Amino acid sequence: MEAVILAAGKSTRMKSKTSKIFHNICGKPIIFYIVKALKRYKIHIVSNEEAKNTLKKMFPKAEIHIQEVQKGTADALSKAINHINSDAFAVVNGDMPLIDSNDFETGFNLLKANKLDCLILTTFLENPQGYGRIVKDGSGLQIIEEKDASNTIKRIKEVNSGIYIFDTKAALKALPKIEKNEKTGEYYLTDIIKFLNKVDTLNIKSENMLGVNTRRQLSEARKIIQQRIIDNFENVTFIDPENTYINYGVEIGEDTIIYPNVHLRNKTRIGRECIIENGNIIEKSIVKDNVHIKPYCVIEESIIYDNCEIGPFAHLRPMSELKSCVRIGNFVETKKVKIGEGTKASHLTYLGDAVIGENVNVGCGTITCNYDGYQKNETIIGDRVFIGSDVQLVAPVKVGDDALVAAGTTVTKDVEPSALAISRVPQTNKQGWAKKYRDAIEKRVKEKKKT
Repeated sequence: MEAVILAAGKSTRMKSKTSKIFHNICGKPIIFYIVKALKRYKIHIVSNEEAKNTLKKMFPKAEIHIQEVQKGTADALSKAINHINSDAFAVVNGDMPLIDSNDFETGFNLLKANKLDCLILTTFLENPQGYGRIVKDGSGLQIIEEKDASNTIKRIKEVNSGIYIFDTKAALKALPKIEKNEKTGEYYLTDIIKFLNKVDTLNIKSENMLGVNTRRQLSEARKIIQQRIIDNFENVTFIDPENTYINYGVEIGEDTIIYPNVHLRNKTRIGRECIIENGNIIEKSIVKDNVHIKPYCVIEESIIYDNCEIGPFAHLRPMSELKSCVRIGNFVETKKVKIGEGTKASHLTYLGDAVIGENVNVGCGTITCNYDGYQKNETIIGDRVFIGSDVQLVAPVKVGDDALVAAGTTVTKDVEPSALAISRVPQTNKQGWAKKYRDAIEKRVKEKKKT
């Protein structure tokens, strides 16, 4: 079987420079979900010239056909129909990301079993305003558009989804007979029903036929797809599913707990028995088992191994790799860094372009000064090193195993293993100086008031 996706429209109602088929829903463009639902079939996409190259890159196995001038859905189908080699094919609009592959499988089977020329997928709506009505009477089946419908027909609740399954030979004969609409100058695929003999309908769930023509409909479709994604994680606890945002393709292990307002994006993988608290944004990252990420962290293109604790308010920038049992605390930023097992950086620290060993203590306010104005330089810290508070490590520099760097030190040269590094101006205590200073200030204030 084959399928034709009609995706050549200009998306004027989206009021966007981006074609509606490329608007994002849960990390994927709208048309991705349509192609995914039709993956069992050979796919033809009728496109405009602007979208052609993008579609070729996204779907290299699909055949792309160009509708140079948008003259309606029937004209769009005419660009692909002569390339169809199967006995039957489906037609679906390129703005319907909620379609269900099972509906097409059922439809193809019904078409074949009942020897139909066409099967129209329909649904029943309590408020069918705006949709073409399915009219069934003694003369057969018709699709009557809202603007052409009488009051009696407008009360019909069965509507056209815009999805069709055709017998190929019947469609090839009927399609050229469609006449141009006098008002719009376009050729409408709904008119093909007049030239077919045996037509029937298949009722589907109304949400499966939701089209995206406006930003509001885009939001509605996102909510449904998001819920479908979350429903697939039967062994994961979502505290508030309606306020959780999981991209298509994200993996989450069993017994993990996801709190509200978490965003998991771009093929992120979360392991088992993790706790991901409120407000975290994790993108293109791997989080292993039993990791606790406290609220409001941003994690990008990083790897976090088992039993780590991150945050709150930490920022792991790209190429951060944290081995098991690492502790990254509040307001710590990392970038292009490898941190060994058991190391701790508990607060207010920047670690960039660095390799840090195992069981290192990184004190509050530590900075790896990695940029010299021309290039990034590397800091290497060995195992079991103690870095005191407010230390600056001016790269390139190495600190050997078991060394101790005293608080307030600026490290500008390598530190040998087990050595103490300290760079401080000697402290001087001047007895009584503070009292004399305050007395002098008070005297000046009193004189100023007198004058």
